[in-house]
Amino acid sequence: MRLRQRFLTGLVTLLPLLVTLYFLAWVYTYSGGYIQSFLRLLNLEVPRTYQPLLPFVGLFLAGVLIYLVGTVAENYLGRRLIGSLERSLLLFPIVRDIYKAVQQITHTLFGHQEVKFSRAAVIEYPRRGLYTLCFVVQPVDGRLPPLPEGYTAVLVPTSPVPASGMVILVPTEEVIPLEISVEDALKYVVSAGFLLPEKPSGSLTSLPQKAGPSA
Repeated sequence: MRLRQRFLTGLVTLLPLLVTLYFLAWVYTYSGGYIQSFLRLLNLEVPRTYQPLLPFVGLFLAGVLIYLVGTVAENYLGRRLIGSLERSLLLFPIVRDIYKAVQQITHTLFGHQEVKFSRAAVIEYPRRGLYTLCFVVQPVDGRLPPLPEGYTAVLVPTSPVPASGMVILVPTEEVIPLEISVEDALKYVVSAGFLLPEKPSGSLTSLPQKAGPSA
């Protein structure tokens, strides 16, 4: 069991690094050839002396392209264009699932959250004695009649795509806040529980004690 846990922890630790290095190696390996092919279309030829520098030019152009896409995505027309492209991808079942999973994981790891949760918490779910991490969305405050006041909407996420979870209405007093950031809680969910937050310096909010049997 300990060997398996250490193996999985090492895998979770190395996987992001390996994926990043693979992407950089791919750009470095193939970008030189792409640049040369593009220049040939313009009847231009790179001197043999400068050809070893083309992969570095490719890495630079890839960084510029990512920056330009980010710039375009921040304005109205860019968002409309990207939204149209996303809707086209979501028409294909398998492509849709892969795209949504990668999009959610990317947003989580890089701190770009489409939904702003107020804080991380735990609730007793799916039964008493079992605790499940959740994100506090907002108090209901009697806005869902006939449900009375005193309830809070929380999102119970699933791994590794938190947004595929379910929204549950829980009595506010049963929501136990956690003294960790929303970002740390999201990383915990995305990593399937392997990336635990650092121990807080202060004491955690204590779990409610079960009342003993009455005499």
